[in-house]
Amino acid sequence: MSITILKPGISASIQDFGRWHYQKYGVPVGGVMDKMSSSIANIICGNEVNEALLELTLHGTEIVFNEDAYCCISGDGCNAYINETKIEFNRLIKIKAFSILKTKPTRYGCRAYLAIAGGFQVNKIMGSASTYVASGIGGINGKNLATGDIIQFTHKIKKVILDTSIQLGENGFAYTNWHINFKHQHNNSNHTSINCVKGPEWNLFNQPSQHTLFNTTFTVSNDSNRMGYRLEGNELSLIQKQEMLSSAVAVGIIQVTPKGQPIILMADAQTIGGYPRIARVCSTDISKLAQSRPGDVISFNQITEDESYTKLREQDKKIDQLKISIEMTNR
Repeated sequence: MSITILKPGISASIQDFGRWHYQKYGVPVGGVMDKMSSSIANIICGNEVNEALLELTLHGTEIVFNEDAYCCISGDGCNAYINETKIEFNRLIKIKAFSILKTKPTRYGCRAYLAIAGGFQVNKIMGSASTYVASGIGGINGKNLATGDIIQFTHKIKKVILDTSIQLGENGFAYTNWHINFKHQHNNSNHTSINCVKGPEWNLFNQPSQHTLFNTTFTVSNDSNRMGYRLEGNELSLIQKQEMLSSAVAVGIIQVTPKGQPIILMADAQTIGGYPRIARVCSTDISKLAQSRPGDVISFNQITEDESYTKLREQDKKIDQLKISIEMTNR
């Protein structure tokens, strides 16, 4: 059982939740950019939330299914079609063998996730199948997906999925009669509001810069990728220039370059850095941030550490509730 990549599109790769516990050796966590969307795709397929799946950036991907399969696509950044018929996101889909999935442009969002019921058969390195191109590890030969790549998937599909009554239609696919109502709250806009807390070097920045961070907007630069989002806008300045010792950094940290440019560290970011850390994006908003594309506008809203923890607990609870709801639906 397998799929073949006909066209990878702008960028497609195999990802899961990444490599934890290796940061002390300089290995980035990596993994999916939008953990919420990827979790939903896997949950709908009856997989564990950390199962490897395909991360599709924007549009242009074409995939042929070499066998019948159950799958789900979640996230944003594209419209998806099977055999030229538009499909819905966040639904379990049964696809007939030799059907072709294509992604086409849409106005908003950046990343979609394709999960297969049972999961892909991909070798793990340091406990993860995630592709990290900079070191050439994970995925298929440590590279983003390319035309001709064949990815095997497992036969180990949960019984609740197999018992789902789906009759294939004329277009080569069919849905379950249920779906998850989920969409990132950017409200079909290119402006996203992100919650964040003060960073370790907050007090080293002058008051005008502190005010600027939370009261003006920034634009995602074209020079942005899985390592970090560079932001364009008013410059941020220290009270006085000083050399910084390298210190630990993680996903969501907002560093400021000597030129006053903020950089939000994303999934493939390095593990240490020498730029001052003015703020940190709330963990629950990383997924929403990952759906911003170059040219999109971002504004920051200040919250406390306690509020950030509360939001994370609420999100984890929501994921657990989704799992239970789907299991109950399929009984």
